[in-house]
Amino acid sequence: MPPTTVAFKSPEPYKSPFLSDLVVELIQKHGYPRTYCGDERFASYRTEHGEWRIGYGSSRIGKTWAGPSTKASRDEINQQLVKDLEVLAEKISSYVIMPLSPKKRGALLSYAHSVGLSYFKDSPLLELINSRATKLEIIKEWSPLINPLYRFANEHVQKRRQVELNMYVSTDTEVHGFVRHVCKADQCLLTIGESFIGTPNQVRALEYLEKELSTLDPSGKVLKQFFRHWGKPHKGVASFRPT
Repeated sequence: MPPTTVAFKSPEPYKSPFLSDLVVELIQKHGYPRTYCGDERFASYRTEHGEWRIGYGSSRIGKTWAGPSTKASRDEINQQLVKDLEVLAEKISSYVIMPLSPKKRGALLSYAHSVGLSYFKDSPLLELINSRATKLEIIKEWSPLINPLYRFANEHVQKRRQVELNMYVSTDTEVHGFVRHVCKADQCLLTIGESFIGTPNQVRALEYLEKELSTLDPSGKVLKQFFRHWGKPHKGVASFRPT
């Protein structure tokens, strides 16, 4: 087992909005590079389809294709992972027709990297996201604790699906839509709506609401209380008690 992965920080800006340090770190931590041979070096391995891979499933290191005697350092497999993800991000962007927040895009990129592009483009999960399915429908499909597809999956795959799902449903401090949004509240309201698609009318409506809330509740106490309750896990109707 290779040493514990440290937080990743790219020296250069990413080319794709789907890619971020957070996504690279997620894949490093839950994708597990193969095959560690000590001294911070990794050897190539053969897939069940007879293809040679190295590190995080890369088919090459730089300009050299992986073969039976290929070896690479940790830095080299990390650099190749970013290159692979940039290529993959460009490809999946043509299949994702819904505008998504940065964390949602990142979670989806990790999922696509794990299952492969051929499966991803026709996957039930992508269909749900593109059809504006509810958060509950997406959770049912993505969660390894609910979807029977993961019943016999190994613990690494199950853990990765759970981490990806947690990233997808978590809120961002900034949401990129079709138009620029200047937040007028301490906590941005664009992060709460499952039906938010970033159209100009929606952004204007939320900016108006934020402005009114800032006037009526300058301390931000009401909004903070709202987000506190909004972020709590659902425990069933019977467990709800107004406070």
